[in-house]
Amino acid sequence: MFLHRIATYFNRLSLRYPSPLIMQNLKPDAHVYQMQKLNRDAFTKVIKVPVLHADNMKMSSVLPLMKKFLLKLEKFKPIVRVNSDNTLVYLNPELITKYSDLPLNVRTGLENLTLTEDNVKFEDFILNYDNYGAEAILEAVLPKENEGFSSYTKVGHIVHVNLREHLEPYKELIGEVLFDKVKACESVVNKVNIIDNAYRNFEMEVIKGTNNMHTIVKENNCRFEFDFSKVYWNSRLCTEHSRIVKQLRPNGVLFDVFAGVGPFAIPAGKKKCLVYANDLNPESYKWLMHNKKLNKIPDEYFHGSCLDGRDFIQTVIKENLPKFIGRKQVIVTMNLPALAVEFLDTFIGLLSNKDIPNIFEPVTVFVYCFAKGEHSEETAKSLIRENLPIKNIDSKIGDIFKVRTVSSMKEFMRVTLNLDRDILVGATDCKRKNSNEYNKDLKKNCYDGRNDEEQKENEQCVQDSRSEKPQIEIKS
Repeated sequence: MFLHRIATYFNRLSLRYPSPLIMQNLKPDAHVYQMQKLNRDAFTKVIKVPVLHADNMKMSSVLPLMKKFLLKLEKFKPIVRVNSDNTLVYLNPELITKYSDLPLNVRTGLENLTLTEDNVKFEDFILNYDNYGAEAILEAVLPKENEGFSSYTKVGHIVHVNLREHLEPYKELIGEVLFDKVKACESVVNKVNIIDNAYRNFEMEVIKGTNNMHTIVKENNCRFEFDFSKVYWNSRLCTEHSRIVKQLRPNGVLFDVFAGVGPFAIPAGKKKCLVYANDLNPESYKWLMHNKKLNKIPDEYFHGSCLDGRDFIQTVIKENLPKFIGRKQVIVTMNLPALAVEFLDTFIGLLSNKDIPNIFEPVTVFVYCFAKGEHSEETAKSLIRENLPIKNIDSKIGDIFKVRTVSSMKEFMRVTLNLDRDILVGATDCKRKNSNEYNKDLKKNCYDGRNDEEQKENEQCVQDSRSEKPQIEIKS
């Protein structure tokens, strides 16, 4: 019994951690390394694969035993019915190099079905370009001495990449691979490290496919339509958008200071919350209001504006907050991670005592920021302290949540801040910046020579402190 347990342990260990030599079976051969012009035929190779000949067997009896060991490849079905009497089950050669690699209970189960070692045969199998996913191909091709191609985002029919400089020679190949492999992809675009206008839109180059940047995205049961080359959209924040919207009660109120095209505001309006949504970028405002119509949100639930964030807080929020504070749940979202904390001092003394009831539920502010270094939570808290200099500020900071990792030693954080009476009517020695100082700091933050990754993550940052509300209508 003891020897049986030892054998079973090592058998399981070998299945979990196949040897490097075995694992090379299903990878492209080394000759594709640093290929710059895609040659799909170069990925063809012949390998030996274990095949279970399940003659005259019901698959409902065989599959429960073999499910963990099936050969799973792109565009390949591991169970092939040759005829009514003969079915082939292709197994993973990384896991099974000989019949005895199958666990004892699996072999016993097969033998009970009259399937023995003679039914497992190693046969030639042709692997080709179609059988590999994009990740496997790019890992095999791209240089290993530098950080490789890490990820992409899909925005409707557009696949968006941020290629580092050392990957420039491979961008045509990367574009072709993603175009081939990503479902429903019509365009692959790379955002060039050049800011070409005041709203943090990067110049885009199409590296494969059409130049059509007009797209539609479905998220949180809503549809969002926009021109991806002119607005900010990050598909990786879908879960975060959902988390916040779920916290809103149906009769709650949302003030969205940096709304973009509406990933917080539109689902909140659809939930019959009262929404005040704002964005400085006229293109974002245009598509924000279009998406309101697209999702059939009644006008009484949704109010849009195209203002600087400070102006929005000092006018729209100041005017409307007294109507709801103490009566309804009020949430403020500030998703401008590069700069949002610098707007927090605008809330100090925003209201007077007469605007606030004696007892009220503090206004919840979700402010987003980037935190560098090992101690991301403490860094995020420090940013709040620096930009909201009032007494007992730590007591007003609630949850600090890590939304996602942007890059090595840099986190995208959400801080929950409770706006109570101390803040809303409080006095402070903090000197507020005037408009000119604000504009200088804004430009400095946006053009301060950040590295590529940081610039691309900060593309939602905007510079101009004023913009006239555009008179644009889009027909749905």
